[in-house]
Amino acid sequence: MKLKVLVIQNNAITGNKKATLNNIETLLERYENQKFDIIVFPEVFAIGWCCENFVREAEAINDSETIRFLQNIALNFNSLVIGGSFIQKLKNGTYRNTCPVIQRNGKLVTTYDKMHLFSHKGSEENKFVNMGDELKILDLGNTKIGLSICYDIRFPEIYRTYSRAGAEILINTAAWSVTKPEHWDIMHKARAIENQCFMIVADQTGKISGNEYNLGHSMIIGPWGNVLAELEEEEACITYELDTQEVKTLRSSFPLLSDRRDNNFDMFKYKEIKVYE
Repeated sequence: MKLKVLVIQNNAITGNKKATLNNIETLLERYENQKFDIIVFPEVFAIGWCCENFVREAEAINDSETIRFLQNIALNFNSLVIGGSFIQKLKNGTYRNTCPVIQRNGKLVTTYDKMHLFSHKGSEENKFVNMGDELKILDLGNTKIGLSICYDIRFPEIYRTYSRAGAEILINTAAWSVTKPEHWDIMHKARAIENQCFMIVADQTGKISGNEYNLGHSMIIGPWGNVLAELEEEEACITYELDTQEVKTLRSSFPLLSDRRDNNFDMFKYKEIKVYE
């Protein structure tokens, strides 16, 4: 199955959602006559990574400017849209960092709530939003996609679960700090290699506030871990046509996944050997 993918890398203007969305529309103008099967946005692409603003910028899912914007993109490009994330206000007064998924016809088909909240080095995501508790796999008929958001990448169990369920494409939407480029590169390649999946990564770029910056470097990685397309720090888009037959061929010729024993690890005993008294 061949899928033409567009990945958006933008710099959100904190406190000015309207200007941010206008900038994204400008980025997309050059692609308006092209057809894409999947369009992927970064994490909190409309408001930027500023945890202190999350509650103020939160939206109810049934009255969301961000979702309406994504629905228009889906309709204009006749494409499935993986909507990065927005801060969702739930009816019970709590908040989630939520990735909306919009069908070609503009219908909101599902959401994924970030499972792991980054609350270190000055960020306090867990102070403002709650963790998600459900993984989401998108079934496109001839292939499956597993969803994740940013900090989730540090927890490989998520991606192992997706590959065991038949996912051939993994997506991570992010607002990743410029201070951790090696982790960004290595972990995304590792998730692709160890699960024999394509990995699509959409990141924010540019200034957050003060001396804080997003990394950029959005990319599409093949199931061998090779980078197929990549941006640097510019606000721009990636376009790439991937072929999921590559996953099927690789898994057939090198059946790594069938050799896994992780179904049984909870039953394994371990011995602790004291080497020095």
